[in-house]
Amino acid sequence: MANYCRHWLFDYAAMDSVLRTATLQTAPKTVLWTEGLIKAFGDIKRALSSAPALGLPDYAQEFHLHVTEKEGFACGVLVQMHGSRFRPVAYYSARLSHVVMGMPGCLKAVAAVAEMIEKSSLIVLDHELLLM
Repeated sequence: MANYCRHWLFDYAAMDSVLRTATLQTAPKTVLWTEGLIKAFGDIKRALSSAPALGLPDYAQEFHLHVTEKEGFACGVLVQMHGSRFRPVAYYSARLSHVVMGMPGCLKAVAAVAEMIEKSSLIVLDHELLLM
């Protein structure tokens, strides 16, 4: 269920990577639950059980994409104005490739933006997109 809902969970890739790393090479019969695994699992459970606050896209308005890169993960929030405030339309997150991880910080940021633009293109289509 968590993977299905990943588009509605902010920073999902970072939370999920901790759990996937524990079973990446093999499928162990039992998993040794460390504090990091318990925290990541709890974070995903809390995110899944909280009410999403995403709005539907309004194609008469411009889209704004907020992007950050942190510890090898690109995170983005696609928002639009709703009244006097921004309302999230979608959350995106992805692990950056090993090639990108070897780049200087400024190029990691550019790669993160490119990744988030690609992911958000299914909603934005050919409409105006402003990077924040």
